[in-house]
Amino acid sequence: MSSNIIVKRICDYCKNTFDAKTTKTKYCSHICNSRGYKLNQKLKKIETSNTETKSKVSKYVLDVNSKDFLTVKEASALLNMSSKTIYRLIEQKCLNAYNFSVRKTLIRRKDIDDYFERNLISDHYVNPESESEINLRNSYTINEAIEKYNISNGALYNLIKRHNIPKEKHGKYTLVKKEDLNRIFQ
Repeated sequence: MSSNIIVKRICDYCKNTFDAKTTKTKYCSHICNSRGYKLNQKLKKIETSNTETKSKVSKYVLDVNSKDFLTVKEASALLNMSSKTIYRLIEQKCLNAYNFSVRKTLIRRKDIDDYFERNLISDHYVNPESESEINLRNSYTINEAIEKYNISNGALYNLIKRHNIPKEKHGKYTLVKKEDLNRIFQ
């Protein structure tokens, strides 16, 4: 149905103003109409794909939460960590895991929970064995020891090896107890 009115409209696709003959016209031309239709179809497909992906991810998370034994990939998804971090925790013996083969390492869900319970002890609690453990409070980093005793890196490592001094990796630092180094250099 045609009318004699002319209405100023803004094209939904190109955002230019145009004169429309009806109040329901959305596009300024047939080209903008075709492109707008294709864009809407594309957005619908993307939205459908996104909802499908979200449902798969939520199903995967529910599936991982119900398992008693997790692979490294599942544990990393559950803990929101990289798989390298999980492997590092296993190597440092912070997490118990069993290596069935080169490509199959399983971690018990209980061991993950135990790891957090051990590491979430409040800071106010003092472990009586903490004096014998190597930690940041009672140890030097390798760089601190090199600067304090004015010795080269290789010489320090040779002394540590010769005297069987225990050292421990703590993040990116290697720690050696202060009392052990003081005993050697005095």
